Amino acid sequence: MKSALPLAELEAVSLRYRKTLALDQLSVQIPAGKMIGVIGPDGVGKSSLLALIAGARRLQQGSLRVLQTDMRNARQRQQLCSRIAYMPEGLGKNLYPSLSVEENLRFFARLFGHDTDSSTQRIHILTKAVGLDAFLARPVSQLSGGMKQKLGLCCALLHEPDVLILDEPTTGVDPLARHHFWTLIKHLRQVHPHMSVLVATAYMHEAAQLDWLLVLNAGQLLATGTPAAICTETNSTDLEAAFVALLPKKQQEHSHKTSTDPQVTTASSAVAIEAEQLSMDFGDFRAVDQVSFRIHSGEIFGFVGSNGCGKTTTMKMLTGLLPASTGTAKLFGHPVAPHDMATRKRVGYMSQSFSLYGELSVVQNLQLHARLFHVPENDIPARIADNLQRFDLVDIADALPANLPLGMRQRLSLAVAMVHKPELLILDEPTSGVDPLVRDDFWQLMLSLARKDKVTIFISTHFMPEAERCDRIALMHAGKVLACDTPAQIKARSQAENLEEAFIAHLLAADRQATAPNAQQLVAPETPIVPTKKHQAGLWYRTQQSLGRIYAYSWHETLELRRDPVRATLALVGSLLLMLVMGYGISMDVDNMRYAVLDHDETNASRDYALQLSGSRYFVEQAPIAHHADMDRRMRRGELSLAIEIPPGFARDLQRGETAEIAAWVDGAMPQRAETIMGFVQGMHQHWLAQNYYMETGTDPPSLISIETRFRYNPEVKSMP
Repeated sequence: MKSALPLAELEAVSLRYRKTLALDQLSVQIPAGKMIGVIGPDGVGKSSLLALIAGARRLQQGSLRVLQTDMRNARQRQQLCSRIAYMPEGLGKNLYPSLSVEENLRFFARLFGHDTDSSTQRIHILTKAVGLDAFLARPVSQLSGGMKQKLGLCCALLHEPDVLILDEPTTGVDPLARHHFWTLIKHLRQVHPHMSVLVATAYMHEAAQLDWLLVLNAGQLLATGTPAAICTETNSTDLEAAFVALLPKKQQEHSHKTSTDPQVTTASSAVAIEAEQLSMDFGDFRAVDQVSFRIHSGEIFGFVGSNGCGKTTTMKMLTGLLPASTGTAKLFGHPVAPHDMATRKRVGYMSQSFSLYGELSVVQNLQLHARLFHVPENDIPARIADNLQRFDLVDIADALPANLPLGMRQRLSLAVAMVHKPELLILDEPTSGVDPLVRDDFWQLMLSLARKDKVTIFISTHFMPEAERCDRIALMHAGKVLACDTPAQIKARSQAENLEEAFIAHLLAADRQATAPNAQQLVAPETPIVPTKKHQAGLWYRTQQSLGRIYAYSWHETLELRRDPVRATLALVGSLLLMLVMGYGISMDVDNMRYAVLDHDETNASRDYALQLSGSRYFVEQAPIAHHADMDRRMRRGELSLAIEIPPGFARDLQRGETAEIAAWVDGAMPQRAETIMGFVQGMHQHWLAQNYYMETGTDPPSLISIETRFRYNPEVKSMP
């Protein structure tokens, strides 16, 4: 039975990141106990909405209640967080790469307050259900994308949440792993029918399977309801068409019906890429195993495969980023060589992970890569303007990539890959996580380049409708190519209705162990789930929780130090070295300062004045100064820290009771040191006056002196000089 109370109630909620308005007066009531999807173009506020509901981001404006809890109240929000599981956007974003699968799970179990027995039982149940029980000792850094997402889900489910929030959980995951992932979610909801699942997704066919949808654009709500109701409302045959129909007219203009007419190639067509028996070994592990194929000029060639099957490694070998262990790779008829810059300038490459400079703006990244590829300086402004317009980056030209959503970062990477107008584009999952409009714009451009400009495109993808747009595709698994033909021929040979079914059939035929994980383990009666402590309050309970988290992080850091000798050395030996340097090597004392005297008077009184410094342990007397030019030269060269100038008639003025002036020139390169020297000189000056006054009168002197500081260099005391 579904819960009558809503999952979340938003009223006039707004969220701003400096000048960017992510959510604009959003008001909606989200039902509980359902599979709820959030869809919309990139950068419209989907991740911001999920983060607010999860309590990971503070509410700025408006009213938000989640499970009847006011999210403005910090204490209530903190108590609610134990009932929510949140997976942020990105593969394994909530995991620690250096820890193993089991260690990550035990770390999260300690954070959630599980004891050893209950956490062991819970870990066994979850890993058995998702098929990770055989990989408990494997480091997260060695897992495929699909396995990382499954592990991230297990970590989030350790404390049996009431709400599961998933921010694009299947982005970058192959179809088989994606199928397993959603099968697991469905079984979880069978075990916990009252659990609400809130998910943002860029895949419309995934959103069509959900119970209820929110469609966002520019931070505002366009529609809510079931997928069927939204399609009916927009008179659309499928959810992707309905999504486009809901967008403003200006954005709908970017929607294109891309042509799927294949490129006609013959045996005599020019070959852009050729791989023959290409293999790559990492120690004892063979990532690519004797891969062979040919790609003709102007052809769009798709690379489809499971996570970790060797697609990215193959692409890096074809660009010269990785040397092949065995076999040969050719670009435009020339063997791939790392130092063959003439051939590499004809290639544009976009990596799977974002690899541009986060500290440079969008325009600066384009400028940098244009110069790296030796684009003529006069052509750079026009190239940049063209790419900004083509990839819809004009409004964010001055933004930093780190502040952009995933889809916009992908657009920037595409723009950078094309800034030098390459003849060959190698794109590693370029549309992963982007919305349908951006994907259509991208493919319209790719088709234009391939058909009109004869640009060869080698693209890897997990999105099957996208793979069907390719002229030919290669299906890859476990480092080997399983099939290489047109999408229609591959479907026909597999007797499948669509390419996704054909792909899964090939994978299952190649690897009999690639069957779905046994998600029914979650409901096995012989493995009951031990309930965790929830909704408790009080100072003692919160103190226990805090101490438990401190212990969990201490345990985690200890493991990290044991695994990384360099980090352990820097943490321990480095700290000791720093302590020694701070304790014994750094001294704030000002002593042994070199000084000299320029004595224009040369009387007993002037010599007596100069002797006051020579007897001090803070000063070291140098040869007398001959004239002003000598003083200026010696102070500029750093030979003197202090110069005392005694004017002519110094003794005579003292005897007559007139004002006598003495100049003290101090090296001000180090302001703190200069201030200390000034203090020493002033103290010496006052002591000498007091001593002479007492010898003359037999009484202590009144305050008869004034000291005026004048700057010889930078007299206006401006910070810029």
